[in-house]
Amino acid sequence: MMRAESPSMSSGVTSSSSRPDPSPDTASGPALTLGASTQELPGRVMDAEGWILIERTGQVLAFNTQATLHFGIPAPTRVEHGRLPGCEWVRADGTPLPPHESPLGRALAGEQVDSSVWEVLRPDGTRAFLRGTAVPVKGGDGQVAAALLRTHGVESLPAPLLDASRLLAEAGALLGEAVDAEGQLEPLLKLLVPALGEGALLILKPPGEPVRVVASLHVDEGRHGLLRELLGRYPPDPSMPGGLPEVFVSGAVGRLCIMSEEHVAAIAQDADHARLMREVGPHGCLSVPLGARGSILGALMLLRSNVLHAFDADEERFLSELAHRTALYLENARLLREAREAVRQRDEFLGIASHELKTPLTPLSLKVQLLQKQVVVLAREGKPVPTERVAETLDVVQRQVRRLSRLVDNLLDVSRITAGRLRLELEELDLASVAAEILYRFAPAAAQHGTELELDAPVPVVGRWDRLRLEQVVTNLVSNALKYGAGHPVVLRVEGQGTLARLTVKDHGIGIAPEDLARIFERFERAVSDRHYGGLGLGLYITRQIVEAFGGKVSATSAPGQGSTFILELPRGDIPEEWLDAHAAPGPTSEREPDFDPDPGPG
Repeated sequence: MMRAESPSMSSGVTSSSSRPDPSPDTASGPALTLGASTQELPGRVMDAEGWILIERTGQVLAFNTQATLHFGIPAPTRVEHGRLPGCEWVRADGTPLPPHESPLGRALAGEQVDSSVWEVLRPDGTRAFLRGTAVPVKGGDGQVAAALLRTHGVESLPAPLLDASRLLAEAGALLGEAVDAEGQLEPLLKLLVPALGEGALLILKPPGEPVRVVASLHVDEGRHGLLRELLGRYPPDPSMPGGLPEVFVSGAVGRLCIMSEEHVAAIAQDADHARLMREVGPHGCLSVPLGARGSILGALMLLRSNVLHAFDADEERFLSELAHRTALYLENARLLREAREAVRQRDEFLGIASHELKTPLTPLSLKVQLLQKQVVVLAREGKPVPTERVAETLDVVQRQVRRLSRLVDNLLDVSRITAGRLRLELEELDLASVAAEILYRFAPAAAQHGTELELDAPVPVVGRWDRLRLEQVVTNLVSNALKYGAGHPVVLRVEGQGTLARLTVKDHGIGIAPEDLARIFERFERAVSDRHYGGLGLGLYITRQIVEAFGGKVSATSAPGQGSTFILELPRGDIPEEWLDAHAAPGPTSEREPDFDPDPGPG
């Protein structure tokens, strides 16, 4: 059994109770009456009482939450040589006290330390002023068995006034230097550190993208490196309970009083994660959302180790305003990047379009000029113009006019899609018959290139679609397969699965790189060089837009050198149930001249 030191040991402390074994679950301990301070420092008591009970062996019996805040450390399980881990008691001249001269060391040696103000250097490099007492506690044998420390935080100096206008002006000038550079974000944090806290983070989470820390800063160089390592190895996870505040979900301001041991244990992914969080040190946190134009782009987080100086309302308002301006800057930067990319795509498209439109005009013009000269020469000689020469020239003219028509139609389709004027006229159609008809049209051109066309469509697959647009979609897919897989077999498969129709176009050509698969259905995008393969880069974009207008989807699988497979899935619409089980074999429905020619297709 332990008891508080008797009054005869020191005139500064008297016992008003003889209750043994102070409970670690209450803040009372041995009831003490504090005497006059032996070291007065201007200031006032700021918070609740912290208390620590440590056995002479170093075992920590009690270490309450307020003590954790005061000393800036999580509750230890034991101490060595009377020293709290990472903490130093400091003299007035700034030099540390030897362990045996510290209040804890003196109490463990049997000396009572009267109420006084202590200056403590905490592990994170900050200094705390604590008004406290240290009392030896004796066991049943009359020997010192433990020491009891009781502390209150003291604000020694008034907190500096926040010059919000100046900081916002500096931030505005900084962000205005380079509107599209994320490199300005870390200098932005230097306005906050150390003026408002020891550390700061800027975290982005644009819609549909993962969380990433774009800037971080800590006033202590060692902890700055640890913070970078922590964030690099264990990126913040907004979905983890207790991890990031709800700022990404609700847009609310979040506060964390201190990163306690319980908090570390709750969010640590492994032992190394917990170690890094402890080494960075306990901090309080204020996080505000980066909100712009109705969306949350991320969070601005300020870390403060001096938890006795809590974030006040003025600081919260300032940080919220700074976060809002930063979010607008990031949003404007995104819009600028998109505008520049759109201009780049436009310029690239105009260059390609000019080339593509000029390509058919050149042979067309040459053939017409040649025929004209021949007609003039023969007319002078009084000879008739050979029919075969006229027919040959007209064939070239017709082929190039068709090519020009396809290019112009693609441009008009893009214009309609962009303006939302793509109209569909639905009727009952058999997808298998449409596929057979398209292959029939392409047969002469495929034979010219040594490409074998194969159709696997044993039964009709009927649905309600727009014939012209459905033919356009199948034509684009087959044309691409012939363009990029010339000389190799092209296989079409049509099948029905209940209310869903599926068309698969497989070639055995050059294939598509995995990183290009995600963009080949976008406007003006190409997975190959336009020098080797013509086209405007609009065919697959138009295909996707038409398919989505039908309520379906189109996708592709491929690998370089292994060919490509395009899969078209379409809802069959409101059709009679018996049509879902039809078994008539499809066949060509038209003998029209094929639209495809040996020149490159729609791309």
